[in-house]
Amino acid sequence: MIRIAACLVLSVAAAAPDDIVPPAAPPAKQPPAAPPADGNAPPAKAPAQPVSLPPTNAKWLDKLDPLDRAALDAARGWRMPPLPTGGTWLGDAPDAAALKGKVVLIQSFTSADASTKAMLGKAATTAKQALADGDLVLIGLHTPEGADGAAKALRKPAAPTLVDSTGAVCDELGVFRSPVNVLIDRDGTVRYAGLSSSGLKAAIKELCAESPRGTEAPSRPAAAAGPAQADLPAPNDAVDSRFKQDRRGQPAPTFYVESWLTPTPDPSGKVLVIDFWATWCVPCVAAVPHMNELQAHYGDQVVVVGVTSEAPDACRTGMNSQSLRMNYAIASDRSGGMSSFYGVGGIPACVVVTSDGIVRWQGAPNGLTAALLDPIVKANREWCAKAGAAMKDGRWAKALKDAPDRPVQGGSKGGSKRY
Repeated sequence: MIRIAACLVLSVAAAAPDDIVPPAAPPAKQPPAAPPADGNAPPAKAPAQPVSLPPTNAKWLDKLDPLDRAALDAARGWRMPPLPTGGTWLGDAPDAAALKGKVVLIQSFTSADASTKAMLGKAATTAKQALADGDLVLIGLHTPEGADGAAKALRKPAAPTLVDSTGAVCDELGVFRSPVNVLIDRDGTVRYAGLSSSGLKAAIKELCAESPRGTEAPSRPAAAAGPAQADLPAPNDAVDSRFKQDRRGQPAPTFYVESWLTPTPDPSGKVLVIDFWATWCVPCVAAVPHMNELQAHYGDQVVVVGVTSEAPDACRTGMNSQSLRMNYAIASDRSGGMSSFYGVGGIPACVVVTSDGIVRWQGAPNGLTAALLDPIVKANREWCAKAGAAMKDGRWAKALKDAPDRPVQGGSKGGSKRY
């Protein structure tokens, strides 16, 4: 069975365990001092601001989901966070003196996945000349996924590697599950993040050619709380008659399917469209071209998932007999848990959920028009950008609390993974 957290709902602060005794009440605060006699109060201290940086060359950027990109961009312009020398390191932890005046490349990865594990070695290859010249220091950042087995899996890492089992350093840098690079200039300022291989090579060349400016960027302050929900109006019409339950405006349940017929999709930062369908349903089959067009039109801003109550083999047989080609994810769930929650009384029936975990629409596939989806996609994108900037504290803490056993992103045919 597979449960996936399809809707990424951010929670910066975790509740305290029940068995922790609350601290004694703090002493009463003293009243503020009276302002000077002339009535001129001392000026308030301006909040810290990151170093102003131009936008990254779009050709240098790797393709990432909107939430990951927003979180990385929020770290640019701030001082590189201190690396804990007392943490779990594979190899010798670099001290501050070794990093001073150097360009620093941090490559995130996990040893729990073979292709992701190789990213540190690929980064070393890309930075080979700068490493040989002594201009750059490479540091591996192992994410919490697979952290327990990192020492065994990485006997000789390509660079000193911090095993960030709590995700604290990852959150500071905006690093989540996807392997990414973070490039820090000679003054210790986070300059680039989430670059492609060619973009990384160009950025390393640029930063290594620079001389230290002698100015230090401020440390990144604690993040303010992000928006609770995307800015969308509440529905004022009756729900489509094929649904017995109107869940619009309510939190969506955990996405649940028994098995995948396609690779497992990643809905993080995207609008999720769930299509309840079956191969024996004539209107469902007729709607397949429309769902294909919808997925193609919105690209990585929308994830379409077709959920059938048929057994996997029966669904595959039905698809093959009708030569159906779905360019979106397909899953089988005979339990009917999700369809029951939404009160699906007839198919095809579609549900739209935004990244804040709220159900936004219920209806028939032909109701999924640009007029309906464009404002939802736009509001979702804006919410992700604001929420991404607020994910410095707690993104990994929430992920580990909600799904401590979740493996690396990416599915396999047949779908034997949860995420």
